[in-house]
Amino acid sequence: MSAIFTRYIYILLLSAILCSLGCRREAEPKYRIGFSQCTGNDDWRRNMLTEMKRELFYHPEMKLLYKDAESSSPRQVAQIRELLKEKIDILLVSPNEATPLAPVIAEVYGKGIPVIILDRKAATDSFTAYIGGDNRNIGKLAAGYIAAQLNGKGRIIEVTGLRGSSPTVERHEGFRTTLAKYPGLQLTATLEGSWVADKTKEAARKNDAAIRQANIIFAQNDVMAYAMYQYCREKGIPDVRIIGVDASPYPDAGIDLVSRGVLSASLLYPSGGKEAIAMAANILAGGKPPRNTLLQTVLIDSTNVKLMRLQIDKIQVQHQEIEQQQSLLQEQRRLYQDQQHLLRIVATSLCVAFLLGIVLFFILRTNRRINHQLKQQRDEILLQRDQLVEMTSKAEKATEAKFAFFTNLSHEFRTPLTLIQAPLENLLAGRQLSSVQKQHLELMRRNVVRLMRLVNQLLEFRRIESGKLQLKVSENELSAFVTEIMEAFKGIAVKKHIDFRLISRQPGTKAWLDQRLFDRVLYNLLSNAFKFTSDYGKVHIYLELSGNSEEAILRIEDDGAGMDENTLLHAFELFYQSRESEHKGTGIGLALSREIIQLHHGNISVKSKKGAGTMFTITLPATSAPFAQEEIQQEEEHINVINESLHNYVEELENMGPVATVPATRQDQSHSLLIIEDHPDLNSFLAGYLSESYEVFHASNGEEGLQLAFRHVPDIIICDIMLPGIDGIKVLETIKKDIRTSHIPVILLSANNSEEQRIRGMQHKADAYISKPFNMQYLKESIASTLSNRALLKDHYITEPETRVHSVQSNKPDRKFINDFTAIVEENLGNDQFNVEDICTQLSISKMQLYRKVKQLLDCNVNDFILDARVKKAKYLLANSQSSISEIAYTCGFSSPAYFSTVFKARCQQTPKTFREQAFKKPGV
Repeated sequence: MSAIFTRYIYILLLSAILCSLGCRREAEPKYRIGFSQCTGNDDWRRNMLTEMKRELFYHPEMKLLYKDAESSSPRQVAQIRELLKEKIDILLVSPNEATPLAPVIAEVYGKGIPVIILDRKAATDSFTAYIGGDNRNIGKLAAGYIAAQLNGKGRIIEVTGLRGSSPTVERHEGFRTTLAKYPGLQLTATLEGSWVADKTKEAARKNDAAIRQANIIFAQNDVMAYAMYQYCREKGIPDVRIIGVDASPYPDAGIDLVSRGVLSASLLYPSGGKEAIAMAANILAGGKPPRNTLLQTVLIDSTNVKLMRLQIDKIQVQHQEIEQQQSLLQEQRRLYQDQQHLLRIVATSLCVAFLLGIVLFFILRTNRRINHQLKQQRDEILLQRDQLVEMTSKAEKATEAKFAFFTNLSHEFRTPLTLIQAPLENLLAGRQLSSVQKQHLELMRRNVVRLMRLVNQLLEFRRIESGKLQLKVSENELSAFVTEIMEAFKGIAVKKHIDFRLISRQPGTKAWLDQRLFDRVLYNLLSNAFKFTSDYGKVHIYLELSGNSEEAILRIEDDGAGMDENTLLHAFELFYQSRESEHKGTGIGLALSREIIQLHHGNISVKSKKGAGTMFTITLPATSAPFAQEEIQQEEEHINVINESLHNYVEELENMGPVATVPATRQDQSHSLLIIEDHPDLNSFLAGYLSESYEVFHASNGEEGLQLAFRHVPDIIICDIMLPGIDGIKVLETIKKDIRTSHIPVILLSANNSEEQRIRGMQHKADAYISKPFNMQYLKESIASTLSNRALLKDHYITEPETRVHSVQSNKPDRKFINDFTAIVEENLGNDQFNVEDICTQLSISKMQLYRKVKQLLDCNVNDFILDARVKKAKYLLANSQSSISEIAYTCGFSSPAYFSTVFKARCQQTPKTFREQAFKKPGV
């Protein structure tokens, strides 16, 4: 009860804490606004940011992310990309320069993010809206004011901003345009101040002479205007009037300087911060703002500066009051939220207390019932335990019976296999055998030996699995042991030109092992290495001790075919066979090897990559510590590891390739046959057996089989279903869909005799399905019957030309081929240069494939078909038109009337003239 009570307490307290914490979470702003400022080190820019923050108070759903580029275009580009990564909803940007900022602004706009450009323009049309002063109008107002002050005559110096920025360019254009109207006004120099005081003074020092002669200096902002004033004062240059732009309301800024008489005038240039935030809110709400918003300006001089200052001071006081009210409102809002949180916590505490009372009531009520249930469960568990013990005992007896049956059955297999093997060896020893008979008997002997080895492996695996195989380990010098086994593989290594060597990093490496069992592991791994390594490859064996000298490490490495990831994952599973490999095993060898190594208290692992080779690593104890006393061999015993049973591994390697069979050549071989079978012995046997009646081609995998089918276009194909790489069903599907081979009948062979597999084969248009093992006479008669049926179908095609295309007995690719072939011929009957190559080009097949296809389906030559079509058309024209015989000859594609008459007479047994005369004599002609 106490545990349940404690658990409920924790749950309720946790719920209360989560509730209180959840109440304090304030709503996150819905939108993120990124603002990239070219620079923030002057009063005018700071005023822009202040206006934005004031306006944002009325839009709590928006959050401002601010970046200051400090007059660096590359930095501003990088900062805009940083804002883009922060997933902003809209971008406000005041470009440092027009051209460098254009690509990144276009990139942001191209991603669907609205872009509002402030103050300075960018050299791109990819933006949503522009907000800024009318810079050309500012230049015009400045020039007009100067003309009025100088009465249309005097010398003027212009101080421009950063070269390339839009305010600089537009203010200069407006200034020059208006000055051109006053011939008496002379622009003596243009200085580049780049908006800052230091560069302005530096430019002034370079143009000192021009400044001393100037009447008025026009600076494109107040910062540069004040710098020029300071320079003139330092140099003692009197009576030079200075005009600036911005008219900011801060100390030592535009309005203050005009009121103090430092500047003659300053043109008000609105920052647009307030307007930018308002426009951003409108866009995010779904509105469509104007593309260009130009803010109005006004010129401030001694005549209106006091009034402007009074208005600005009043506005600033109002802004300060608004900010104070905003602060008070935020404080009130925080106080309200805290009170609300406290109220929720109190309510939650009351709810928790109430729930605790209910929980305590139910705990006390259900305590007795739980105790009663626990007692019942204990009784049930005890009963189930007794039943489980009884079932375990029965399962052990059943397992023992199964193992005994399996072992006895395997022993029963060995007896008939021995009775088959012994007479076979006696027959092979005879001298009266023909080469074919000896070849067949040798094939039988190899497969008997293979079955015997599989039975032995299964017996050993079951003995290890049942714990009845007793280890007898002894200390062995690994280098000598491995070298003795390598002797058996040197012949195949020389035959395949494989670099086969032992590399011992630490001579004298010893390990504790059972020679009778461990040699099977090495034979199996080495046979696999040689099986999957191509000619001129390598198979290396490495020996070494582990770092603590307690384990001996043996590695077998090759550069063969390797394994894919799926095969590598299941490498040590019993009976697993990879479908990708060209050499299929039984799935017993590696599983047995792992069991033997684990019996030795060692470990085996594999690393492999498709096409890059395989490496097996074996670790064995270097001391006798892991073994029980009864597992250690007391007397020294030497075993010859190259015994007869293990020699079968090497013999199978030497007979890996298909047996060379020379097909018998006979004059009456009118049909060709393709065999696709991955088992080399069965492939060779079928090729030899059927070569007496057919011209035989054979392949060992699906890809090679398809190449031979397309190259030779055989009359029939025999294909196994289980093939490495492309399986038999895929081969069948490819053959039936390709126009070059769609007419070829296919007989499938498979060891799978299930109804599902048969149905699948027939669904892919197989002509026959034969299960292994099969009767050779049945296979031979199936081939003959299939070819005979195809011959009858062919006769049906050529007897009634009109029914060729519409015959329901032909498949769709064949009907399509006949339609296409006939259409091409009929379209080109009038072309005397038309030939077989033109048909091949349009049908995208080779000349040999075309001849075979037409011969198979129509039982005629391609050229004869073309001539028959031309003669047929000529007969129609002779009987139904008034054209001359020469015109008809050219119309039907004959090169001359003489050649036409010769062909027509050869095929119709009369001349064209005689045929026309007889046709006109018939009634109704």
